Amino acid sequence: MEFKDGGAIGKIKERFSQRDLIIFLIPTIIFLSYLLVFNPGICTYDTFNQLHQIASGQFGNWHPFFHTFISMMLLKVYPSTISIAVFQIFVFSAMWMIICRYFRHDDGKNNATFKLQAIITLIICLIPINALYSITLWKDILFSYFLMFLCFLAKVMIDRKGKVSYRFILILALVMAFVSQLRGNGMYVILIVMVIYSVYLFMKSNRRMAALLPILTITFILLISSLNVAYDVQDNEKDALMAKTCHMLADYYLHLDMEDADRQKVEKILIKDKINESYIKTDSDKIFAITKYNEFEKNKGEYIGLAIKYCLKDPMHFLQYLFESSPMVWDITRDSDWAGHAYYMNRDHDRLQMDFKSYYAPRNYTPTQSYENLSYANWGNPVFNALNSLPLDIENNVVADTLLESPALFMYLSIVILILMHAITRSKEIYLMYLPNLFNIIIVFLSTPIQDNRYLYANLLVFYLLIIILIGLLQHHDLKDSEIRSEL
Repeated sequence: MEFKDGGAIGKIKERFSQRDLIIFLIPTIIFLSYLLVFNPGICTYDTFNQLHQIASGQFGNWHPFFHTFISMMLLKVYPSTISIAVFQIFVFSAMWMIICRYFRHDDGKNNATFKLQAIITLIICLIPINALYSITLWKDILFSYFLMFLCFLAKVMIDRKGKVSYRFILILALVMAFVSQLRGNGMYVILIVMVIYSVYLFMKSNRRMAALLPILTITFILLISSLNVAYDVQDNEKDALMAKTCHMLADYYLHLDMEDADRQKVEKILIKDKINESYIKTDSDKIFAITKYNEFEKNKGEYIGLAIKYCLKDPMHFLQYLFESSPMVWDITRDSDWAGHAYYMNRDHDRLQMDFKSYYAPRNYTPTQSYENLSYANWGNPVFNALNSLPLDIENNVVADTLLESPALFMYLSIVILILMHAITRSKEIYLMYLPNLFNIIIVFLSTPIQDNRYLYANLLVFYLLIIILIGLLQHHDLKDSEIRSEL
């Protein structure tokens, strides 16, 4: 059963209705209200790093420069972090409006699908993690929004059975390029997805678009990457591959019977006396702090090869290491050994000032712009305290934290919904739309131990997308049944 006769692009070209405006305004109003309370937005250590790069004009690529560039352009429009938060809010609201519009039948005045969409949108926006992330200045937020939209575009492509237009391929390629450049692992996700979707288009006899998709995607990626050259972006000595390799070698050093020569190699890049006290299964930061960067860079291939050697030598321990270091990916509940959080908030301290000091003080940096030295404008008032405490209460409650924030739970629920959609549509192609998020999950699982929800926040967003699709499918199914009954 095919769900749509037309593509999303054609639908968007039509005149926007009052219903579209309502869907757009629900997240916009709720999220802007949070921004008003948490003025000037929620900034973290990472945010201050990027803000200082922008203010000083000295750029590094530890945070993808494309995200830093977007923030820099927004600060030129309005020199406050509020501008970045407002941009994120509008991006989500616009994407969500387009998604809901595409999966809605606006034939009659009393549209049940619209009412359900409005209710679900309201619920989503009232869940603290969604409202607070919309105003948190992390690269991961925009990345997650665009990853959700990529899954939506894949569904449109499937509905059209690969018969998509030049305009659609242009938008798909641009979104894929954005995903690849907004976070480090995005490039791996997109390279795999690009190949699979191109093969899909080829198999659907759309060979011209099958060739055009990778050409446009790579072109956009190269254009965005050229910004690094234009702004003289410097390589950062800390990279994810180094962090992962050193953390893995520390684990093997402590838990496996390594050859003496291999142990000596590990001791060349890690401070021997501090390995035991620095090793935490779910956090690589302390191990990275005792890593000798220059030594690793000088013999990078040798150390990566050493890690691979013991992965192959004891594959069961390797699997055990992966699962123990990344429980967030597969474990529904947040266990005591998790090193990260859903939120970066604090009950009795101004978190902006804490992260500001933790970034600037060790480096003896002096802020060069007013937006680098931030504090909550409404710190301490009753509304701020209430909204600040609510997410922390949720995070400390196992049931609430699981139901509202667990990336693994939403991954499993998404799989259930996909199977249900497969049963309704009788098409296995439906699973193609989840591939971008699936590959993101796999890459996070294989990468540096990371326990912050933000790295798998897309799990939640894609689940919300699937709910909207399922509602549309069920309504379409009901309409078909009623048409058959009326004909009889």
